[in-house]
Amino acid sequence: MPATIPSWSSRLTPFLFWTALCLLGPGALPVFSQESPDDDYRLVVDVDLVTVLASVTTAEGALAAGLGRHDFHLYEGGTAQEIALFARESDRSLRLQLLFDSSLSITTELGSQQEAAIDFLRVVAKPGDRVSILQVSEDVVELVRETSRPRAMARALRSIRPQGGTSLYDAVYLASQALSLSRGRRVILIISDGTDTTSKVSMEECLRQVLASEAVVYVLLVQPIKSEAGRNLAEERSMIYLTRETGGRTFMVASPDALRDSFARIGEELRTQYLLGYYPRHDREPEKFRRIRIEVDLAGARVRARSGYHAAAGPRLPARAR
Repeated sequence: MPATIPSWSSRLTPFLFWTALCLLGPGALPVFSQESPDDDYRLVVDVDLVTVLASVTTAEGALAAGLGRHDFHLYEGGTAQEIALFARESDRSLRLQLLFDSSLSITTELGSQQEAAIDFLRVVAKPGDRVSILQVSEDVVELVRETSRPRAMARALRSIRPQGGTSLYDAVYLASQALSLSRGRRVILIISDGTDTTSKVSMEECLRQVLASEAVVYVLLVQPIKSEAGRNLAEERSMIYLTRETGGRTFMVASPDALRDSFARIGEELRTQYLLGYYPRHDREPEKFRRIRIEVDLAGARVRARSGYHAAAGPRLPARAR
């Protein structure tokens, strides 16, 4: 049955384990070697390794595939870092949190949004991938958790009905918490008009948690009102900021065709991303924000990746033991 998150205190429960480990000190954190990128049966925790998921586009705007480790240069706070981990993300499993806004403000095209999302997941989600679907209204309801079954995803999406307000920031916060306990490509995909009316967390708290989880955020910004008059432009800009800071993208969606085209572009990007990891070459100051910059040896290329992380954000690669 769908799981409704009833209170804010219960939302913080998954992180009690990691908080306890951090209080015990680095020596208490287990570190095991990783033999396979998709081996979900071993616990892997490395508090020093910082990972960054990057997308690269050419000067013409096309996605740049086929780059190697030697093509990348990574900097933290202006200091060059040695790339200790490099992988093409098409070879790694996907951990996707799909957040579906079911508030009354975007229900004009609800049916087409549901079917487009089902088709997207049918194409993108492979057998080794895991998808969770959250219905976002005043409450955040987990309709399905970490499934790879297309029928379960379709059933969950078709069960969504319009209701209430929107706790969008709460939903993103919770989704990134869950992804912090996962391994693989960590992605949050939001279908919403961007308006938040009932969240308990702020945009700043939401962004901090997403950066700590190392997730990339994509937003399909549904625009039931085509003109700027009547739209919440401030909230739209917040969604754009969230995607930019995490290395994702925002797509403006004003029609069913635009929705399906945006899904297709996200799917293509997920197949051409790069994962880079490094061990910072300096001591971390508590609470200090570490800014990350990535460059590539490709004339006119543009790199999208998360802007950085807070030094006291906690474990970098926690995984759930199965």
